[in-house]
Amino acid sequence: MKLSQNEAAQLLQVSERTIGRWIQQLGLPHKEGEGGPLFERNELIDWANAHSLRLAMDVPGEEDGPLPSLSETLGRGGIHYELGAAQSGQLDVESALEEVAQRLPLPELVDRMFFHQVLLAREDLGSTGIGEGVAIPHVRSPLVLHIDQPVVGLFFLKQPIDWGALDGQAVSVLFTLVSPGVRSHLHLLSRIGFALRDPELSQLLVTQGDRAQIMAKLEALDAKLGGGDH
Repeated sequence: MKLSQNEAAQLLQVSERTIGRWIQQLGLPHKEGEGGPLFERNELIDWANAHSLRLAMDVPGEEDGPLPSLSETLGRGGIHYELGAAQSGQLDVESALEEVAQRLPLPELVDRMFFHQVLLAREDLGSTGIGEGVAIPHVRSPLVLHIDQPVVGLFFLKQPIDWGALDGQAVSVLFTLVSPGVRSHLHLLSRIGFALRDPELSQLLVTQGDRAQIMAKLEALDAKLGGGDH
């Protein structure tokens, strides 16, 4: 669904004038329509996360209903260490995502080879490395993978690798998500972006802290935001 300039401003919590300036100066992704610029919500979410912007939690144009918390979805997807440790040769983005596609807990019917390919296709459009050693590999639009609930996996790489991130820093932490629909997909991208701006969580990620510490911190952040229903 495309957003107008006013709706984009609501999502990014800025004025329409600022949206216009960002188009000119920062390359905010858009297409020109008859009535002005039009924006894809998923592209705005990606762009906002890459630029460390906090998003409005209510995305324009979506139906009402409960939304999942980050800690809940990470509880399904799990926290994984030593990604790439079993691989021979140099770990790169393609091989890292192949292992992510294999290790993320998903229903048996999911075609993991296809999942790997669509993750790679998203990287071809632009790196999901958002800086400070973190990437958020995901597909451009939510996948129909025969899942009923969204899943987020946190992966710590054995060694940092070049992910083409904006700041040029090698990536050692991956958040990967799969959602059954657009609304939860965008909501979780926004929640991940918010969580990554917390200094305590950032330190836990740098040091590859244990599961209990990471989950406790995410639960605290979810509580701060009022759970997952906003």
